Amino acid sequence: MYKNRIIELLARKLAGEATQSELEELNDLITRYPDSVYYEEFLSQVWENSDEQSDIPDVDQAYLQHKLKFSEEFIQIEEKSKSFSLKKYKNIIAIAAVLLVIVSVSLFYFSRGDKFSPDTQIVAGKGIRKKIKLPDGTMVWLNSDSKLSYESDINRKKRRVVYLVGEAFFDVAHRKSQPFIVRTDKICVKVLGTAFNIKAYPIDKKSEATLIRGSIELSVNDRSEQKILLSPSEKFALVEDKKVVRAKSNILPDLPKDITLTIEHVVPVRIGENEYIEETSWRDSQLVFQNESLEDLKPKLERWFNVQIKFEIEQPKSYRFTGVFKNETIEETLKAMQLIKPFKFKLKEHDLIIY
Repeated sequence: MYKNRIIELLARKLAGEATQSELEELNDLITRYPDSVYYEEFLSQVWENSDEQSDIPDVDQAYLQHKLKFSEEFIQIEEKSKSFSLKKYKNIIAIAAVLLVIVSVSLFYFSRGDKFSPDTQIVAGKGIRKKIKLPDGTMVWLNSDSKLSYESDINRKKRRVVYLVGEAFFDVAHRKSQPFIVRTDKICVKVLGTAFNIKAYPIDKKSEATLIRGSIELSVNDRSEQKILLSPSEKFALVEDKKVVRAKSNILPDLPKDITLTIEHVVPVRIGENEYIEETSWRDSQLVFQNESLEDLKPKLERWFNVQIKFEIEQPKSYRFTGVFKNETIEETLKAMQLIKPFKFKLKEHDLIIY
């Protein structure tokens, strides 16, 4: 079991007895199983505190009790490495055994990393955009048809974790010892303090992360061992069911041919005499798009104006548009688009038919 092996290697590392190959194995395991950082943090704290405490508990007794009660865990550890001295490291092994038990019954708070339990959810419905301030001081702009979930005590967590469905712009309060993590259905972003935008709607094939300032570490959920670092004014995009395109060969390893990963610079959209950042303009209540087909614009228009769009004929789907809309209604928007391409539409309440 990988948890046992990680704990054993951490113990050897803390004791200064780990070989180079064991350190490499440990790094590989932690990369493959990111949540094991909880074990590393816990054992490191115990190791450091043990040097400062004068009243050391009876480790021999604790070790014996836990070894008798949880013998299976010890058997697994012993089978992993016969050469590992239980006598020399029984303090840390006893702690490791306790940790394993605590993890298994989910009673210790470090073990809750895999069991993110949000008790607060902010929802922005279609046609609605919200600005909120999290308990840690992080500012969040939530786009239409989006949800942000988090734990109300996020301010006191080792890792500040939120879960996003839809699109949001984050201006993260900097805390060196408390990483801020945004999880979505497809990607995960880790930062300390920065400003960035994430777009991850369930119905969209493309998920995007755009960095405005600072730096972010990004990973694809089912390939968590692959870390991608973005620099300011760079945009990452994941598109499903496509062929792999290596935008930066030095950081994007070979992947199965079911997704495309790209990294590119953010290029402002120039319309008239003004320039707009398409990826973040929505935060200022501006709907900006560049050379997009009406079919691709469909979900954006539906979310922005709270309508349901249906095409009665195929031809309008391929019409391409570049534009910016601020306070216009859906009727005003479509009439402006009619000046560029010929199509008709009819609107009844929230149902829009294009023909």
